[in-house]
Amino acid sequence: MLGLFRKTLAGKGRVGVAFGADHLALAVMRRDGSKPVLERCDILPLNTSAGSALEALRAAGIPRIPVSTVLGPQDYQLALVEAPEVPPAELRAAMRWRLKDSIDFRVEDAVIDVFDVPDQNRGGHGRMMYAVAARRSAVHAHTQALAATPGFDAIDVPELCLRNLAALLPMASAGVALLHLGEANASIVLVRGKTFYLARHVDLSAGGQGRINAAGVVLELQRSLDYYERHFDQPPITRIAVSPAGARADELARDLGRETGFEVGTLDLNALVSCKMPIEASAQASCLLAVGAALREEHRSL
Repeated sequence: MLGLFRKTLAGKGRVGVAFGADHLALAVMRRDGSKPVLERCDILPLNTSAGSALEALRAAGIPRIPVSTVLGPQDYQLALVEAPEVPPAELRAAMRWRLKDSIDFRVEDAVIDVFDVPDQNRGGHGRMMYAVAARRSAVHAHTQALAATPGFDAIDVPELCLRNLAALLPMASAGVALLHLGEANASIVLVRGKTFYLARHVDLSAGGQGRINAAGVVLELQRSLDYYERHFDQPPITRIAVSPAGARADELARDLGRETGFEVGTLDLNALVSCKMPIEASAQASCLLAVGAALREEHRSL
């Protein structure tokens, strides 16, 4: 079974693949200079069969470089937990039993992986890490869909793809909160430089009349930022980016700027990476996670 965060293949480029309900997004990234170059960003029509995904990827002509795919939000659960005091080789097995009462599906049906966060100022408590419990059926489906792709070497979670994007923002070195909007939920990811600190999910459905509940988002943002400052002993984050770019993100960015007094903008892929062809705002929601997956740089597994 393919590990979620296994060692990646060497190379100066990567392909990112993200599946939607009726499409897949394909991003081809090269790293020949200081700024990543997005050579291609395609949205390919798709039905629900793995065979259709294989056919679409074959027809797309993927270059022979490493390939990452990204799980959908329904495919996994993410938990911040205290690391068990066991040898590294036993960590995933020990984490499995720690998670058995924390996920809403059988732990026997999960593929478990972990990734570190920086040391916390916790007054003698053990080190913390994120544990990913992915549905085995979802991991199998992704593996089958990309089975004929020679460079396929990694399955990521959206939070790490968002970290890859946030790390390229001009304000990332001082710390940034990236707020990524879904249909009814959003993900908050806190990043400083290239370091991932915290992820939190936010319910967007309480606003009424199709509007996002900005007050609820502000409350969850403040809780996340307070935790970041208190537990990681970091200076305050006062910059927020909202993605994907578009009218919905623009409206929320204005609301958040007014409510918080922070510097709030939107994440536009065209400004973030060098694009061979501009990505229309209407397409950014579909391809953003594929681009984040293509920016993967991890070179080791835990």
